[in-house]
Order: sequence, then C-alpha cells, then structure tokens
Amino acid sequence: MVNSLSRPLRNIAGLSVLVVALGFATDALAQNDSIYGNTYSPVGSVVPEQAQVVLYRALGEGREANHVYVDGELQSALMPGGYTVFCLAPGRHSLETYVGDAPQYAGKRNPSTYADFVGGKSYFLKTPAEGTAKVPAALTRVAAEQELQGLRQQTHVLNRASATVACATATKLSLRGDVLFKFGKGSYNDLTAQGHAELRKVAQQIGTQTGAIESIEVVGHADPIGNAQANQRLSLQRAESVRRVLLELGVQSDLVQASGRGSSEPVVQCNSGSRSKRIACNAPNRRVELMIRSVRGDS
Repeated sequence: MVNSLSRPLRNIAGLSVLVVALGFATDALAQNDSIYGNTYSPVGSVVPEQAQVVLYRALGEGREANHVYVDGELQSALMPGGYTVFCLAPGRHSLETYVGDAPQYAGKRNPSTYADFVGGKSYFLKTPAEGTAKVPAALTRVAAEQELQGLRQQTHVLNRASATVACATATKLSLRGDVLFKFGKGSYNDLTAQGHAELRKVAQQIGTQTGAIESIEVVGHADPIGNAQANQRLSLQRAESVRRVLLELGVQSDLVQASGRGSSEPVVQCNSGSRSKRIACNAPNRRVELMIRSVRGDS
C-alpha cells in the first residue's frame, strides 16, 4: 500500500524477521468460546502520535486461523467473528494476513507489502476471504462498524509484533464559559447552576470512559477583549474552578491538571463592531476545554 490502504502494495526489499511459529488446532478453536474477549465497542479518536488499526474477520469465513503479521511479526490469529485493535507509530509498516501459511510462514519470513500510516488516523480493515489476497480491505468507519457489531476480541494468541503499542485515545470536550460562569467571572463561587449541571454530566462521562484514563487536561480560554494579563489570570482561574468541581464529583485528583491560555487561541475572530457586538461575537472564545487521554483496554 502506498499512501492509501486501498491502493496496491509494493514489495519490501530485504525485510525478513524471524518469529517463533505457532500451530493452531483450528477446528477446536473455532468451537472454543474462551478464545474470545469483549464484544466490540466503537474506538475513540487516537492521539496524533499514533495510527490506529481495527482489523476484523467476518463470521462464517472458514475454520483456519488467519494469521496477522505486522512488520513480519505475529500480531494475532483471527478466527471467524474475531477482531483486534492495535496502534503503530506513524510511518511505513507491513501489514498482511495469511490463512494456512504453515510451515513456511511467509508472512513472517518474507513480508512483501507495506502501507504508510498517518498519525491521528484510524484504519478499519477486513481480512480477505480464505484463498484470496493477503492484503486486508479498507472500509469506512460506518461500514466496518456495522459488520463489527457482535464481533469479539481475539485473545488466544500473545501479540509478538514489537511495532504495535496500546492505543492512546483522546476525547476533547469544549464547554462555553458563559454557561459555566457569570459573565466576566471565573471563581468557584461564580459557577452557575447550569455550569454545575454541565460538569456533573462531564464527570459521568469520565466515569464511563472506555479504557484506563491517563490524564485530563483542563484548559481555560478567554476572549481578547481587555488586558492580556487579566485574560490570562481569568482563563487559569476558570480552569482551576472546573478542576475543583471535578474532584468534588469523584474524579481522581492526580489525573487532572489545570492551565490557562488567556486569549492566545481564539476559535473566532471578532475585530469590528461595537463593544456589545464584539462581546456577543466572542462567546465561543470564552470556553473551558478538557482533553481526556486514555488507553484502550483491548489494544
């Protein structure tokens, strides 16, 4: 694959990595419920430092294991109805699947295809049917997740692909400052009733987040009206107030950091009009953002 997973893949010269061969009692495995884990749940957006791969095998596609090789190393052995999720560093990687490749194990000895994976992007891939091409087919998220419904994580093989890492997902929430606080204010006592209600919803969402949360960054933003130093103080004060509420609602304190960006990162530009019009125009700039980073449990 060159630049796109839907294009033909080129040969890789000189890449040969030895992986210990595994034998699979495939008929028995196909009937063994213990080789599967959790049912698929939609993946989140991956961080820019990683590319995310969701690879699955449809139900009813044969009995033999479909060996998944990443850069010539075994990542999984998908049985019908199984999926795997993993992440890679952005760049060029070999990704192939083989059915019945024993005893030569061509996928680990002579990988012959590669693709360029883009950081921050999720790839949804489906293994080819037995006896056909070794290159997974690329699908849209919508199409893939329709077929992924009810499929389960493949768990019976230890991932030996050293290029893969657990996926770190990032969820960004943006809360309007005019909803959270009284206008022009930012202290804990200036939070509105609606602001408290919104933060309760946020805390509930954090509690149901898929995967283990690594960090929550609370960032305050102010509009550019007024003094830059005052805007910086206000943005930090708002972030610290939001952090305090989240801790009161049970969010673990060492996960949450607060910072202020002042008016340095506007999302809209409002350079003309009366003061009242500029205040109204700048409403989207008065905000508190939360960046929630977590590691997906099935990657």
